[in-house]
Amino acid sequence: MHIYEYIQAKNLFFITGRGRSGTWLLQSILDTHPEICVTPEALFIIHLYGKYTNTKKWTTERKAAFIRDLFSEEKLIDWWQSTPEAIHDLLEKYPPESRFSELCKAIYYEYAQRSDKQNARLLGDKNPEYSLYIKRLAQLYPESKFVHLVRDPRANMLSYQNVDFDVNDVAALAHRWKKYNEHILDWQRELPDRILVIHYEDLLTDTQATLEQICAFLGVDFMPRLLEFYKHSKNVFEWNNKITEPIDPKKADAWIGKIKPEGEACIFKIVGKTAADFGYTTTLKPTLTIKNRFGLFFGQLTFFLEKLLFKLPLKWRSAILRAYRRRSKVL
Repeated sequence: MHIYEYIQAKNLFFITGRGRSGTWLLQSILDTHPEICVTPEALFIIHLYGKYTNTKKWTTERKAAFIRDLFSEEKLIDWWQSTPEAIHDLLEKYPPESRFSELCKAIYYEYAQRSDKQNARLLGDKNPEYSLYIKRLAQLYPESKFVHLVRDPRANMLSYQNVDFDVNDVAALAHRWKKYNEHILDWQRELPDRILVIHYEDLLTDTQATLEQICAFLGVDFMPRLLEFYKHSKNVFEWNNKITEPIDPKKADAWIGKIKPEGEACIFKIVGKTAADFGYTTTLKPTLTIKNRFGLFFGQLTFFLEKLLFKLPLKWRSAILRAYRRRSKVL
């Protein structure tokens, strides 16, 4: 079988969810499976989508431009440890009539090959940002599946207080939680065989049963070795170092007693029905203070700018992402 056909025969899936909802944890767990290779996050699909998705003929020059733009996503170098030379050698084998989605899938395979998982049946991508682009990804990869993680918004807000990225305002974070999660159930109803929603709390408190459910959804057998993922963790940083430890079920409700009533009331005024749809409720009366309203506006603004970012010219977007990641110490 030609390498092009071999790679295209592999299935692709995506791990999505609002940041700080366990996507790194699930990535680390599933990557332990011998039939699965899950990459660390990198935004190259939506990063390159606007410029290359309608390419009809992949000439040598077009492939060279694609590779140059591909590596404007610095995570491919710093987290994936990939090189332009390796990608060039692989894409050189692709016919001119290849599709954008096929070239992108080759990038995942190149990572799997270097990870000694070239025979993995499933290639996975963990990316919170892709929660906002499920429709686009589903169209690019009609056979793909999505595992979406959702976490109690109160715990999610508190988790963001320990990192240097994203905003640090309760109302702003609540709005962003809502936007990342609000359409998932609608998409699940539309694509019932392709989207699985997993509660982060279930992953912590009923780990094996939850992983069995995920494995069945993806079409692989559950293996006990998944429960020892922490012995093989990769891409460990200060803000995700819990992936080097066994799962602690007590952390599922560790937020209780740590969030002020006015903060909880603010969160549920904003996330409201979306949270209830996922089973998260409060006994407090949802309400907003004047300060919360300013925070909400800030959250709406940052989300608008986040969506706008991927409509900007690629060079502008690359520069903005580099500056943001330097400031937030993500890279």
